[in-house]
Amino acid sequence: MTLETDSLGKTVLLVDRDQRLGELRARRLRLYGATVYTASSIEEACVHLEMNSYDLVLLGTRENPEAAIVFRREIRRRNPKQRVAFLVGPPRYLSFTFGRNLIPMPPRSSSRADKLKVHLASA
Repeated sequence: MTLETDSLGKTVLLVDRDQRLGELRARRLRLYGATVYTASSIEEACVHLEMNSYDLVLLGTRENPEAAIVFRREIRRRNPKQRVAFLVGPPRYLSFTFGRNLIPMPPRSSSRADKLKVHLASA
């Protein structure tokens, strides 16, 4: 579990089996002021959800998309107002070269960054 200072007042639970990608994604979200908790499995995420409330739950789907869909349904059954989003596709926004040599990109002002800020602010 990782906790950072939250300037936006928003908390995110990021669930990703690939710990390296999960940490890169978490760092990127923290650059925008979100408090990010990480979980490397659905089981670990269940524990987080029982103990805390989150403005947004991000679910990685690469390894097992069916399990992520079932987990999302369970989250929404328990808390219909919980916002949940799937992380799909290669995370090109995190690196110049997708694959084994992931290089975190520095933050930049772009329409995508602005959209992310707006999405987090509305969560």
